Amino acid sequence: MGIWAVRASSPGNPPGVGDRDVARVLGLLADDRAEAVTMTELRARGIEAPAQAIYTLQLTGYQIDRVPIHGPNGRRTTGYRMRSPLPRASGRSAHEVSDDAL
Repeated sequence: MGIWAVRASSPGNPPGVGDRDVARVLGLLADDRAEAVTMTELRARGIEAPAQAIYTLQLTGYQIDRVPIHGPNGRRTTGYRMRSPLPRASGRSAHEVSDDAL
C-alpha cells in the first residue's frame, strides 16, 4: 500500500482494509490532537496495520509527531499525535480525505 490508499474508491476499485485503516487512524488522530495514541491502542480499536496507516498519512502530507508516553507501570512507549489538521501538500481537510478513503 502506498500513497494511493487515500484515493476515492470506485466500483472497479473497492476500498480495502488499508483504506479503512487510514481513514480510521486519521479520524482518531484528528479527534484527539491533545493526546497521543499508541500502536497498542490503535490495534485495540480494530486498526489492523496502524504503522502503515500512519506512514501513508505522512506521505500524503499530514504532520504526525512521535511523542514519548509514560505508562502507569513506569514503562515508556511511543505515541502518535497529529501536529497539523491539514496536509501540507494539498488544501484538503481531514474530513475530505477520510471520506475519499471510505
